[in-house]
Amino acid sequence: MSAELTFHNVPPAPTAKAADLFAVLYREYALLARNRVNLVLSLSPMLVYLLLVNTSLSNLVGVIDYKGVPLRFAIFLLPMVLAMSVVSAAGTSGMALFQEELSGVATQLWSYPMRRSRFLLGKLLAGVSLVLGQSLVALGVAVLIFDFPFRAEGWAGLLAALTLASIAINGLYLAAAITIRDFQTFMVGTNVSLLVLVFSAPSLYTVDSMPTVLQWVSVVNPLTYAINGMRDAAVFGFAAAWQNLLVLAVIAAVSYAVAGRALLARAGNI
Repeated sequence: MSAELTFHNVPPAPTAKAADLFAVLYREYALLARNRVNLVLSLSPMLVYLLLVNTSLSNLVGVIDYKGVPLRFAIFLLPMVLAMSVVSAAGTSGMALFQEELSGVATQLWSYPMRRSRFLLGKLLAGVSLVLGQSLVALGVAVLIFDFPFRAEGWAGLLAALTLASIAINGLYLAAAITIRDFQTFMVGTNVSLLVLVFSAPSLYTVDSMPTVLQWVSVVNPLTYAINGMRDAAVFGFAAAWQNLLVLAVIAAVSYAVAGRALLARAGNI
């Protein structure tokens, strides 16, 4: 008499979304924080400009008229230093994608049943927190060196504009890192774009004092809206900065939409 054999196919228990996202975040923080060379390289330009260029030019120029308000040049230059920190850190965040592919980790990641949205959200949160964290370090060093006459609304506006700028610029570099396939091309583009973006925006000067060609370039330069947004929010408050902040929000939305679609295509080719 033979026994009847029965088989039961029980699907694996689904992993909670929060657990997947937490794992991605933990991995991203470890990947970004343990590469001390990239962290030092992203902090160095900001500290050099803050400690050397900012102090020297402040003593040379003294006071500048900004939209009818006399500002010490050190205060006028603060958004430029913060924007430089944002761009440097965003480039570091984008390099993590290439490190994953060069080490073969990307293949392992896409072999795991993980939603692309969670991976992209983890990249977004980790990258933005890195960018914002390094920018806050720059702001803390600046507060120790200079005396800023901002009111509570001005500080709140500056932090809000800095956060939105970090989200938008990080989105641009993330989209570029996912779209560009060659690591050396991205490296060259990152290093060159830092100088191009900073000095084709109203960083050391107002828009009116820029050459006509640079004024045209500044219109399509995302750092123009980041710098003007931080500067106007700190000096005049949110009411004067909302247009620049709106542009940054649009840039962020478009950048992450492009990054999401490019991520799907890139993951399918691995």
